[in-house]
Amino acid sequence: MGSFLACLETGDTQAFKEDMTLTIGIVNYNTKEDLKKCIKSLLQNPPDCDYQIVIVDNNSKDGSKSYIKKLKQENIKYILNKKNNGFGAACNQIAQIQNSSYVLFLNPDVEVSKNSIDRLIRLLKKDKKIGVATGKLLYPNGSLQLSCRKFPTILRVLFGRESVLRKIFPNNMISKEFLMSEVNYDKIQFPDCVRGAVMLFKTEIFKKIGGFDEKFFLFFEDTDICLRLRKKGYEIVYLPDAVFYHSLGGSTKKEKLKTKIAINISMFYYIRKNMNYNFLLLSLIFIALITRLIFVFIVLSIKESRK
Repeated sequence: MGSFLACLETGDTQAFKEDMTLTIGIVNYNTKEDLKKCIKSLLQNPPDCDYQIVIVDNNSKDGSKSYIKKLKQENIKYILNKKNNGFGAACNQIAQIQNSSYVLFLNPDVEVSKNSIDRLIRLLKKDKKIGVATGKLLYPNGSLQLSCRKFPTILRVLFGRESVLRKIFPNNMISKEFLMSEVNYDKIQFPDCVRGAVMLFKTEIFKKIGGFDEKFFLFFEDTDICLRLRKKGYEIVYLPDAVFYHSLGGSTKKEKLKTKIAINISMFYYIRKNMNYNFLLLSLIFIALITRLIFVFIVLSIKESRK
């Protein structure tokens, strides 16, 4: 076992190439305590199939690497990256070095419940048209977390989940439509896209579609891959019977300004890539996003000074 783990740290990935039904991929960055809970929940509620867990650590500084190295379960493997290349790139690493029928990407701040993974796998087995499936996301206190979305537009982004306009007009119809806040989350849904905290793919389809676009360092890579899947004729499915608990923002809460910068960079790239706007409109959007970042910086600075 020791020689196997050593080879992973030097980039030799041959040991991963095993025939499995499922690979569970977890990308970790400075979320050691969340990762512990995630692994514990997986071991307590394992899927009813041959599976392996692959953890990619993006050069954490919080002791995550020491914890990961001490994991002794034979079906838990890891890659320790020497730098942080982003979430999508790490997910692609996992997909490239495994040979399972399905690949499930879980955020480290997610805890699985009994039979949740099995239900997602059965759903994908039934229907070849499904490109990706997710389950019901709940906050740790059991309240519902909205996991389904419509594809973003400029207007929808202006009324997004944390936007100023939504805070001023909390019950506006644009936000409700975009965030799908009024759909019945106790029934199967076919949204435009789903959040990346829990995403189950058939490995063949994930590779065929080209995996995540690695130009998204963080955020919007989930929306982008759903868009590409939809363009290829695949369905995006939400299954309410597959329940997962999501703390939300395990690593991003610690670096708020960096998170806001990453969101806006990814948002602009998504718009430029997928919306076919002309140079003038893209320039105006870019200026608007920069202005918003300046405003965020001022607000965060004031909050920090008050502390």
